[in-house]
Amino acid sequence: MVNLNPFSVSAPHLRIVREQNPFLSDSLLHDCDYEVDKVAAVIEPLLNAPERCRVTSLYVQAVSTGRHTFLATNLVPDRLTQVTSIASNWSIGRSPTCAIPVRHRTVSRCHALIEYHARGLYIRDIGSSNGTWVNQRRLMPTEYQILGDGDLIQLGKLQMEFFLRVFPNVVSDFSDSGF
Repeated sequence: MVNLNPFSVSAPHLRIVREQNPFLSDSLLHDCDYEVDKVAAVIEPLLNAPERCRVTSLYVQAVSTGRHTFLATNLVPDRLTQVTSIASNWSIGRSPTCAIPVRHRTVSRCHALIEYHARGLYIRDIGSSNGTWVNQRRLMPTEYQILGDGDLIQLGKLQMEFFLRVFPNVVSDFSDSGF
């Protein structure tokens, strides 16, 4: 029998996403056929991201289920982890309207975009004052750079690590259902 209220179970890692973004948690449940163990496997990298940091304690973690992609980060002031909305691009900058607002004097108001394309996740500097680097190589304004698991991103003088987890087998096979 399918548990339609998996958040009634003792699952604190599921509550993190549920509290910050109910739409995301509902989408993950749907993608995972309402199996709490599958949802937990998708969310677990969010909990382990701080331990993966080797260069800095700051990170951006991208998670994709094959149908939905979202980010989690500890760059946002006053939060241990912020989970973004499902999207195909996320802005990073000092502006509170950015998907990932960052308080750092060398980061521009709207500094860079992380974007999802069919071939992966990319970062693009969008005309920042102090530049964007990936693995110590400065990007030209509007240049796309594919991101890989473990890449070092630098916005101005702010460094963070990028982690990527893809769960291509989480989404149900809809080939027989007409989708």
